[in-house]
Amino acid sequence: MEHIQLQLHEIELLQCMYPSKDEFRIQDVTVLADMYQYVNGEVDTPPRNLAFTVQFVLERECGGNLVFHVDAFFPIDYPKCRPVLSVKCGQLLREQNKELNRDLREYVCTLENGEICMINVLQWFQDYGLKYTQKTEYTNMDETTAKGKINAAKYIFSRYVIHSHHIYGKDKRRNILEWAGELSLSGFCLPGKPGCICVEGLRADCEEFWSRTRLLNWRKITLRHQEEFQVEGEAEIEKLRCFSKFEEMNFDPHTCHGGRENIMNKGKFYQFLVAHACQHIFSYFFNIEGQISKQEV
Repeated sequence: MEHIQLQLHEIELLQCMYPSKDEFRIQDVTVLADMYQYVNGEVDTPPRNLAFTVQFVLERECGGNLVFHVDAFFPIDYPKCRPVLSVKCGQLLREQNKELNRDLREYVCTLENGEICMINVLQWFQDYGLKYTQKTEYTNMDETTAKGKINAAKYIFSRYVIHSHHIYGKDKRRNILEWAGELSLSGFCLPGKPGCICVEGLRADCEEFWSRTRLLNWRKITLRHQEEFQVEGEAEIEKLRCFSKFEEMNFDPHTCHGGRENIMNKGKFYQFLVAHACQHIFSYFFNIEGQISKQEV
């Protein structure tokens, strides 16, 4: 219960610092109400994970403002474990945003576990946020030319196959969908038991998705397999994708053990993979080779 009390204390501080709804927004306010009920002893069920967004503005000496959106996700044991954080700034180029997020993760890793950290994180942005607009090899060009140069660089396309003991929670499923969309990843999430996730896109984006996802509360989750291909330009990346978008799938699950578990139809799942020319990843989810029966053809 102590960690929930610390989370509430930190949220109250943030609400005082950012009183406007545009500055501070909790994704699901019912989670906050559940947290108060839990610490007050009104309910025995631990609350769900808390997620929120902080928006703040930094002024540049050369004119114009930078608007940052920091998305934060508190694992249920935070601050015993670190929060999952990501930041976006529409005025920065894609590569600058990536560098900002990479430096943010490195900074968070230097903080002590067991201590609330969002105030320190936001101060870090105040101190260093403007440096990501300083001149680089891209900032001497107009934005269209800069993006063209970035897109012409060599990329590494990746496909990650992630296996979980199970995926049931609505919060987890929502975060998986939102993070995949934010990172321009395609693939699928298959809830139930086991839980199956496949993401594909730029390696840096797959790595970011995995780093966020693995920090959620899992009974067990593993990166079973990853594939990598060096390519030039985003056009080649699109050709390597097996999926056109990221979506949550459902293959006629049936319940067992008194309705507590949803078990998928593995045959239909394998058919789905065959249709997308990636049936080879089936074995990484189940440690067996898939095949289509005569009745399914």
